[in-house]
Amino acid sequence: LPAALEELQEQVVALHQSALLGTTAAMVAHEFNNLMTPLLVRAQDALDRDDPQAMRKSCERTVVQTKKAVAICRHLMGVASAVSRADQPTCPVADVLDEAVQSLYHPLEKEGIEFSTSVDRDLTVKVDATLLHQVFLNLLLNARKAMEQTRGRLTVTARREGNMVAIDIRDSGKGLPDERLDTQLNPFLTADESKEPRDWLSIGLGLAVCRKIAHEHGATLEAIANEGGGCTFRLRWPSG
Repeated sequence: LPAALEELQEQVVALHQSALLGTTAAMVAHEFNNLMTPLLVRAQDALDRDDPQAMRKSCERTVVQTKKAVAICRHLMGVASAVSRADQPTCPVADVLDEAVQSLYHPLEKEGIEFSTSVDRDLTVKVDATLLHQVFLNLLLNARKAMEQTRGRLTVTARREGNMVAIDIRDSGKGLPDERLDTQLNPFLTADESKEPRDWLSIGLGLAVCRKIAHEHGATLEAIANEGGGCTFRLRWPSG
């Protein structure tokens, strides 16, 4: 019996590792799609117009996005060098947000979304800029998807709260029922992804990536239903 129990435990560990590997591979594919799709759109547009200046800008953006893709791949696959929270680099919230907005392949305004920010340029948080960029990009894409039918307004604000920086990504989209926030979404965001490697299936890979990066940096992420419709995703991140 002890031998059978030990064998069963080994099988459970192996299954868990397989599930974690599958999840990581799916996350990498998801993030590559987010980063590469805008490059394809920009490059095709430059070629169609036969515009050398546009082609140069497309090449420059390709270099930037490819470096981000390589960095996020290394991080998600766990081959990046381990860095303690105390030794994390600092990065400016506003600059990284600007870069994430520029990474969208369609400007928000062209999709009928009114976009505004209120972020002090001196606010910094402890995280590599590439990883914060991925969090912002996923949350912006999530908000845009929520407003596909309704359009409306997307607002990003940030403020200092003690030794943390609170960042709100607020949309006026279709929103989420309170019961889903309480029983499904927020428990997912606060859970340990290493214990339930496939619990992203009912939520989506974008939020799974955000959760993973946030947790690794001592940050939190929660979803809040807005009065009058829409949803706010709130990040609380250690200040730099």
